[in-house]
Amino acid sequence: MDTAAARWCAARGDEGAFTAWIADRACATGRHLAPVVAVGRLDDGRIAVDVLRPGGLPLASALDVLGTPTSGVAVTLSTPILELAVAARSGAVLLGDTGLDDVLVDDAGAVVVCDRPPAAIPVPIGTEVPPGPSDAEPLPGGATRTVSDEGARTLVLAARVVWERVDPAEPVRPAVDEAIAAALDGDAVAVRSALAVVRAAAAPRPVRWAPPSVGVLGLAGPEPATPPATSIVDVLRDLVEHGVPLGAARRLPLRQAVVGAVVAVGLAAAVVFALGG
Repeated sequence: MDTAAARWCAARGDEGAFTAWIADRACATGRHLAPVVAVGRLDDGRIAVDVLRPGGLPLASALDVLGTPTSGVAVTLSTPILELAVAARSGAVLLGDTGLDDVLVDDAGAVVVCDRPPAAIPVPIGTEVPPGPSDAEPLPGGATRTVSDEGARTLVLAARVVWERVDPAEPVRPAVDEAIAAALDGDAVAVRSALAVVRAAAAPRPVRWAPPSVGVLGLAGPEPATPPATSIVDVLRDLVEHGVPLGAARRLPLRQAVVGAVVAVGLAAAVVFALGG
C-alpha cells in the first residue's frame, strides 16, 4: 500500500495548540508516530502542515486479517502503543486528536499512530483555495479538552483491543486485562505498570501478514496466494503462530485444537473400554 500525506491547517484565531503540536512533533523520534513532512502557510496566512500517513490498515481491520494473535504477537503490537501512551501521560509527547482508526498496522507489521493536530481542519492537497471563514471550524474536541490525555486514553483502548483478540485461555490474559483496565483512566504510573505487565507476558513475536491489496477504485483485490510450506518447521511455525486452518478464512488456536483432540481421544478410549468390559 502506498503512503499518502494529509494536510491540516489551523482554525482562524486558534493557532496556539496547532503550532505547539508541530513543534513537539518536530522533536519526536521513533517510527511509531506519523512524521511531519512539510510546514508552511496557506494563501490567507494560516499555518498548515503535511503529515505522512503510511500504507496499512486500522488496527481492528488488521487484527481481522491476522486472526487470533498469539501472546507474542500481541506483545509486539501493544508495546509501542503503550510506550506512546506513557509518554503522552507523562508529558514527554504531545498527541493530537486520536481515534482508534488512527492506530494503523503498516505493511511491515509495525504500529503507527497517525494523530491529527489539535484545533485543525483538513485541507485537500493541491487545492488553490483554502477553506473559507464559514469552514474554518476545528474538528470536534480540538480546544475544549486536554487532547493529549484523550489521545493517551485512546492508545490504552487500542492496546485493550489487541489483547481482547488473544485466546482467553492464555494464562497471561487475566493479569494483562487487569493492568490495562487500571491504566485506562489512570496516570502515567498506571500506564507504565501496564506496559511492564505486557512486556513480561511473553517474548515478542514478529507480525507476519499480507495486507489485502487495494485497486485503483479503492476496492480490495484478490487475496495473494499463500506460499506452500517448504518444510515441517514452516508448517509447525504456521500452526503455532496462526492456529489450525478451518476453511479459507478462519483459524482455530492451536491450544484449543490440542485440548479438543485430547478430549476426543479420551472419550474414544472410554467407549472402547466400556464396550470391551
